[in-house]
Amino acid sequence: MVHLYNLHPFGSQQVVPCTLEPERLCCGAPDALFVAAGCRVEAFAVAGQELCRPRCAFSTLGSVRRLVYSEPGDYLVMIEEKHGATCVRAYVNWRRKRSESSRVCVRMVGHSMEAPVSEAFRDQMSIVEIPLAEAPLCICCCPVKGDLLVGCTNQLFLFTLKCQVMSEELSVLDFERSLVIHINSIIPVELSLCLGHVAVMSDLEVLILKLESGPKGGERVSHHPQRTSSNPVSQTEGLTTETSQLESDDFVFCQKPMELIGEKSRQSGMSVTLESTGLAEEKVKYLHIQHLLYRRFTPDISFCVSSDDIKLHSLQLLPIYRAGSPSDGEKLSQEKELLSLFCFFSLPHAGYLYMVVKSVELMSVYQYPEKALQAVLTPQFLHVITSNNLQCFTVRCSAAVAREDDPYMDTTLKACPPVSMDVCALRIQLFIGLKAICHFKNHIILMTKADPEATEERRESPKRTLSRRTASVQLRMPPGAGPGWNVYIVNTVPPVQLYKEMVDYSNTYKTVQTQSCIHLLSEAHLLVRAALLDTQQLEPGERAELMEAFKESCGHLGDCYSRLATQHAHLALPYYKMSSLSLAEVLARVDWAEDESQKYERGLLFYVNHSLYENLDEELSGPFHEEHRSLTSLELPE
Repeated sequence: MVHLYNLHPFGSQQVVPCTLEPERLCCGAPDALFVAAGCRVEAFAVAGQELCRPRCAFSTLGSVRRLVYSEPGDYLVMIEEKHGATCVRAYVNWRRKRSESSRVCVRMVGHSMEAPVSEAFRDQMSIVEIPLAEAPLCICCCPVKGDLLVGCTNQLFLFTLKCQVMSEELSVLDFERSLVIHINSIIPVELSLCLGHVAVMSDLEVLILKLESGPKGGERVSHHPQRTSSNPVSQTEGLTTETSQLESDDFVFCQKPMELIGEKSRQSGMSVTLESTGLAEEKVKYLHIQHLLYRRFTPDISFCVSSDDIKLHSLQLLPIYRAGSPSDGEKLSQEKELLSLFCFFSLPHAGYLYMVVKSVELMSVYQYPEKALQAVLTPQFLHVITSNNLQCFTVRCSAAVAREDDPYMDTTLKACPPVSMDVCALRIQLFIGLKAICHFKNHIILMTKADPEATEERRESPKRTLSRRTASVQLRMPPGAGPGWNVYIVNTVPPVQLYKEMVDYSNTYKTVQTQSCIHLLSEAHLLVRAALLDTQQLEPGERAELMEAFKESCGHLGDCYSRLATQHAHLALPYYKMSSLSLAEVLARVDWAEDESQKYERGLLFYVNHSLYENLDEELSGPFHEEHRSLTSLELPE
């Protein structure tokens, strides 16, 4: 079940000053935003709350079909089409592109450059050609190491990012094709890669693998992979033959939905083989495959639906790193320690969030009120777009990370809201004609295109009377918005600001003593936890403010569990401990003027009894001493 609240996670917004009608967009830290239109790419700088400003623009060798930005290496990779042929090209050193007429260096991948390199090369953009035997369908980059993964029919090509040092002041980025992953009977539409974890998605199937270098069981790397004729492949070929026969008789053949976790996913019928393309055996990095998850969906044929209503989209691997960052910025990508990894993918009417490190587990299922076009997952939220709405849902990533990282979690020392807690929608905000979404830091990038018929209708009848609701929406549109299309930057509010709003909202439920108060306070607590995980973007002052909010949220949850006679009332003890409140401060928070029947509940008695033996040296004075004596004379309810 999804709870719905009317909060305000979205703050200010602005219009990106694009010169051409956008077709594709992507973004990434620290401040990069790219908008592609035809054979032209515009780059913009997005810094904090400042206005988005153009940085540079350049032409591509073909029409852009897909584009992805990689923060490690600071490069842009695209699938381009020209004269019906598609290819992959990487654009490096793009920040040096001063004007569209500036010189550009074009080179083949793996081409070794000899020193000395001219000074002009340092100040010009380079285009790296990445030839493939098959037509590329999709691309993705590892957010930690910058490796490139290209998806083709039944094959995935892994390119390792490497840096060639030419001099003390100059280094050149290049790629080395290191591995080919052969997967039979799959046409990938989206890929995701993170530290050896590979997620592949077709229209109705998702497969998650882990590439390993250790001696564990799995498929051995083959330098000359042979075609396998194992039973799963034979079964697949049999199904294909049967399908064609049924379709010829005007029947529709649908395979059963399936979810296979761990080693059971080998029974999916997909044969996976690794082929090393390194020049020497010692260069082989990945030796085995660990199967993590296979999920197959089937369309609901109980009513007529279009093909787009049954396709998967928005595949994403989200890494969470251990707190702490290295001081050397150049070693940042190499020294990140993966703490937990999550995988998200979505159907038009439901989204699925899995945890895939240490154990594979379905954490949350999101039921959308409308058909979802695209979604992006962050450590704090899930942002979903429909044709006319931007929706914000809560996630349980921080709750899962807390249990993975802290062995004292779920004890009398520490507590955290459960991963299984119902998710909630914080906001549904109107945007007309949404087409695409991407995210980095606290910025949500939206591309909108109005319906041409609706646009023409507005032009023909400019004096049409507007309703009060429509007028209010138009007044909130940012200045400079175009008539037919726009790219918006929507800034999310600071976590502490949203936390305070959630706490104030919870006070409306406090007097009636419902579970909604605990649920909303738990959401606020998880929000602060998630913000504290992102140490890369926190200033010292922000971290101190978040720590204060974290302790305060623990105190609020302790109050709820101490005053409500629920089955989880014992959680008052660990939450009060995490709040750093003393026994006297906790007793001072109790409303002693309450009705006598609700004065002492199970949680408060449980906390006080434990505190008696842990705070023997703490002195109580005044009315708290008398109340402490009266509490200790009571027995815990059964």
